[in-house]
Amino acid sequence: MIPPSCSITLEEHTAFPSLGDYCLLYEHTWDNFPEARDGLKEHSLKRVAEMDEGHVSYQVISHLPGIVSDDIEAYRKANNEMAEAIKKHPDRLGGFAALPMAYPELAAVELERAVRELGFVGAMIDNHLQDMTHYDNERFWIVFEAAERLDVPIYIHPAPPSAAEMKARFEGNYSSNVAMGLGTALWGWHENVGLHIIKLFVAGLFKRYPKLKIIIGHMGEGIPMMIDRLDSVRLTTVNGLGKFSEVWERNIWVTSSGIFSVRALEMLLKVTQNDHVLYSVDTPFCKSNQGWKFLQELAEKGSLSQEDLDMFAYGNAKRLLKLGTSLKRFE
Repeated sequence: MIPPSCSITLEEHTAFPSLGDYCLLYEHTWDNFPEARDGLKEHSLKRVAEMDEGHVSYQVISHLPGIVSDDIEAYRKANNEMAEAIKKHPDRLGGFAALPMAYPELAAVELERAVRELGFVGAMIDNHLQDMTHYDNERFWIVFEAAERLDVPIYIHPAPPSAAEMKARFEGNYSSNVAMGLGTALWGWHENVGLHIIKLFVAGLFKRYPKLKIIIGHMGEGIPMMIDRLDSVRLTTVNGLGKFSEVWERNIWVTSSGIFSVRALEMLLKVTQNDHVLYSVDTPFCKSNQGWKFLQELAEKGSLSQEDLDMFAYGNAKRLLKLGTSLKRFE
């Protein structure tokens, strides 16, 4: 089997002046990965060259998660800055909008502007507000209503835990760096996104908006292992919500962001329809050439058919995002 000739990636972060790149999590991150900070601010030739090295044809860029501003106008300005960067390489870059989720009505307005005026293909939002509030409260649903009406996906990305959450759940008999890891990429990020998706389900969001499209990353944020359990307990049938697996099949798309594991993808595909699984890298924390090696390994091992491998690498994303552009192909 041959590796795909092109690819589309969807969890690829950037930083623009109006929102910046600072919060407590990143203060520690930049100490250890200064090159990642530099990569966030590169939106032009160097980014495209890195994409070429990793055989990435088209990259949807998004603002760095976890960055929150009290200045509501900062989100609008940052989205404008992103749109200007995309204009320099429109055949290679697309955009997910940043939204001020603490102000849902304004967030919905900004989503509509970003899609209709700036040409963005959706939004990427933090998994919770700074106080750990999820979006199961109906006051947030105006944003999801706008996404369904505009027929664009919302990518829910992990966000840093609050100081209180860190102290209560993740600090222990180890260093503060280990605690931060447990609260974020090692565990906490993923379980919290998984919990959030389930809360949205039991709150009735997907019943209210049956055509809503949600993207989550990291091979499903732990949910795939629990789908049969969620269906078997049936706590939700009394509210007429149906099975969680029905929502998983209809409303949820999953990327491979940051996890270049053949067996993890194989496990995901056991409980997820092929056309809802999407390739991603997690720029700049991972490199596109790491993803290319992963695609080559998938081809070598034959875990997917040739058709399914091509759909995973680019076809599913092209359909979800309604990309009409022809993609750059690599030998």
